[in-house]
Amino acid sequence: MKEVVVELSFPLVLDVLSTATCVMLGLLFFTSKTKNRRANIFLGLFLFSLGFEVLESFSEAIDGITHLNFNSELLTIVFLFFYVFFTFKNKFKKWLVLLCIPWLVVVVSNFDEELVKYISYLFNISLLIFTLKQINEDQHRLKDFYSDLQSRTLSWIKGIIYIFLIFHFFWIIEDIIDFSNSNITQYFALVSTVLTFLIIYWIGYNGFTQSAMFSSVLFEIEKEEIVAEQEYSKEKYTEIFELIEKEKFYTISNLNLKMLSDLVNVREKELSKLINSHSKTNFYQFINGFRVNEFKKLLQSDKAKQLSILGLAQEAGFVSKSTFYSAFKNLEGITPKQYQNSLKKSE
Repeated sequence: MKEVVVELSFPLVLDVLSTATCVMLGLLFFTSKTKNRRANIFLGLFLFSLGFEVLESFSEAIDGITHLNFNSELLTIVFLFFYVFFTFKNKFKKWLVLLCIPWLVVVVSNFDEELVKYISYLFNISLLIFTLKQINEDQHRLKDFYSDLQSRTLSWIKGIIYIFLIFHFFWIIEDIIDFSNSNITQYFALVSTVLTFLIIYWIGYNGFTQSAMFSSVLFEIEKEEIVAEQEYSKEKYTEIFELIEKEKFYTISNLNLKMLSDLVNVREKELSKLINSHSKTNFYQFINGFRVNEFKKLLQSDKAKQLSILGLAQEAGFVSKSTFYSAFKNLEGITPKQYQNSLKKSE
């Protein structure tokens, strides 16, 4: 039986604390019963896998300990990606299983350690970059769902990803340039130990301070809330539409979105969203639609005897002849003159 020799050092103490904390936090997230439970399970698995990596690392400094060939480095980043994915989407996709294939192939095969190392580098860097891309895309979408983003951000995960990327790039450089006879490797090992320790506690900190991230799926909205929001939106749009029509705001020749938002007392962004979603057009087409209808009314009023077609268009709010003719033809399919003639024929 081999004698186990332990050389106590600062990095070793940090590794022991990191491993123990990974287990405790992992169990906490793994057993949490919230709407975001699926994502939290993968955050727990991420911590377990990271803890196993740390355990393998510091066990190398202890003589007499047998190392397990588990290759958890091919699972750690996968679990991190799963956490991000299910936090935003909460729907299982079959292609997610493919991300576990590299780990499975390496475990059941007898690959050379050097080959496994480079497979790990390539796979992890690619997945880390892809995870960053997903976070940036979904984080942007949050602005369409929430007015308060303070407790719904994955910026802390992005910081962890950047640290992992730095680790991997240094390991690649370390393999290209032989640092075995320098102190660089020792310094990097110490920095890596400290940063890993901080990452683990950073996850724990955010777990308690950003409860919204861990208790609910960010894009999951109750059906009742969706219906209520849609009804409110429709009512708000109708109210604005009728106010514009009643007060004839569209006849203001230099009318813009900001000016109209002040007139109807609705924020620019909300007003633009209401117009786009309910009228299925942009602001330009929306206002010119009112103006075309106003022109058609004026064409059948007493003013038609006093003003030309262009004069009536200006009364309706149009500034230029080209804009008027373009807007009218797009909506009616004929020119203003042809429309006027059709009215005369019907009389």
